[in-house]
Amino acid sequence: MAKRFLVSTLSWLFLGVLGLSAQTPNLDGSWEGKLMINPEMGLRLVVNITGSEEEAVVTMDSPDQGAYGIPMQIEYVSSDSLNVTVPQLMLKYKGKLQGDSIKGDFSQGPLNLPLNLKRKVTTLNRPQTPQPPFPYITEEVVFPSALDNAILFGTLSIPDSKIKETPAVLLVSGSGTQNRDEEIFEHKPFAVIADYLARNGIASLRYDDRGFDKSTGLSPNPTTYENSMDALGGINFLKERGFSKIGIIGHSEGGLIADKVANMGNLVDFIVEIGGPTLPGDRILIFQNDFLLRDGGLPEEYIEMYIDAMKGMFESQKENNPIAFDETNYAIFSSENLSNPVVAPLAKNLRETFSNLAPWLKYFINYDPMADIKNISVPILMLYGEKDKQVPPSLNVPVLIDNIQPINVKVYPELNHLMQHAATGKINEYAEIEETISPEVLEDIRSFIQKVNSN
Repeated sequence: MAKRFLVSTLSWLFLGVLGLSAQTPNLDGSWEGKLMINPEMGLRLVVNITGSEEEAVVTMDSPDQGAYGIPMQIEYVSSDSLNVTVPQLMLKYKGKLQGDSIKGDFSQGPLNLPLNLKRKVTTLNRPQTPQPPFPYITEEVVFPSALDNAILFGTLSIPDSKIKETPAVLLVSGSGTQNRDEEIFEHKPFAVIADYLARNGIASLRYDDRGFDKSTGLSPNPTTYENSMDALGGINFLKERGFSKIGIIGHSEGGLIADKVANMGNLVDFIVEIGGPTLPGDRILIFQNDFLLRDGGLPEEYIEMYIDAMKGMFESQKENNPIAFDETNYAIFSSENLSNPVVAPLAKNLRETFSNLAPWLKYFINYDPMADIKNISVPILMLYGEKDKQVPPSLNVPVLIDNIQPINVKVYPELNHLMQHAATGKINEYAEIEETISPEVLEDIRSFIQKVNSN
């Protein structure tokens, strides 16, 4: 769940894509600025300009939201000016080069704010990212999904040639399509985990999600079940290679996938879940949206209206007890609020999301992880960061304690959802933190796996 949200404070600004080409600007490069939504809240935006005299390409990034490469349409460009838009988002930026900065204005719908850009020279430091040569074997491998004709491409890291005596883990990423390293903000947590385990005698397999990077698969929005069948294909591959004990390390939604695979037969010997949800999906999404709206400074009355309508829409999608959703029962859809420039985009987001519910979201709303977790008989290690704002342990750990005894649960006081040491745990810190994953977490995972393997 590192990347997926139903809505964030300004996520409606950055949905959709649009192709483009135009005359060449002389403003080549990346230009970065901060859009000040209010005195306390700023959103980093980057405008990337590339091209030649024949054609140009302009894209926008929102690093604080994990959104990159949003194509923009060029209305006008010269040696010192540009006017670019994303029409389907009602988003515009118009600026002029003055000295070493582009002075301009950003608008979207009713929002009109100044946005000044400077050439981006930021280099992200990621000291934990493994660098070759490696003191272990790495193989590029392929394996089929257990569901359909999808082929998954991945990396197998092996400490040595003694496969039968070596435990192995399948690394399963969180929601949203990601590469085999679960890369986010140039952090590569799965590469770091695989490297640490291999140096300590534990093999691992990590793979590109279906339809992403090298992996095939036509599902545009695969559900947790489809992703579980892909993971099952990875487990089958490790068994065919002859590893002695096989487990799964799942991050966020990857924890849900681990739970499901563990209930598909005697296929795994242990599970490690990092920030794994234990609450039904609708409750997780309600918490996330409520937190993000509050963090964005939205007035309490607007938050209550939004969350109230969201709960009603979720209930209308429940497979066990669906109810008809009637907008007239919810204040956010009143004519007065639909003309309110702050509330109207929120209501629009709800309508658009639920008018054509994505398969992943429909499945997630209806899925209760505890139904699977209660039936798991192999050892489980559940790890959480106390500052996690996406899957908070304060909500998820009590469910485990109340329903499963005994269970290995550890909450780290200073860590966030990515298991980084963090000040607040908010998403906009992820990119700023140099640490990819806490060494203590790596050591606890190693210790748990080796203890299971010794039994």
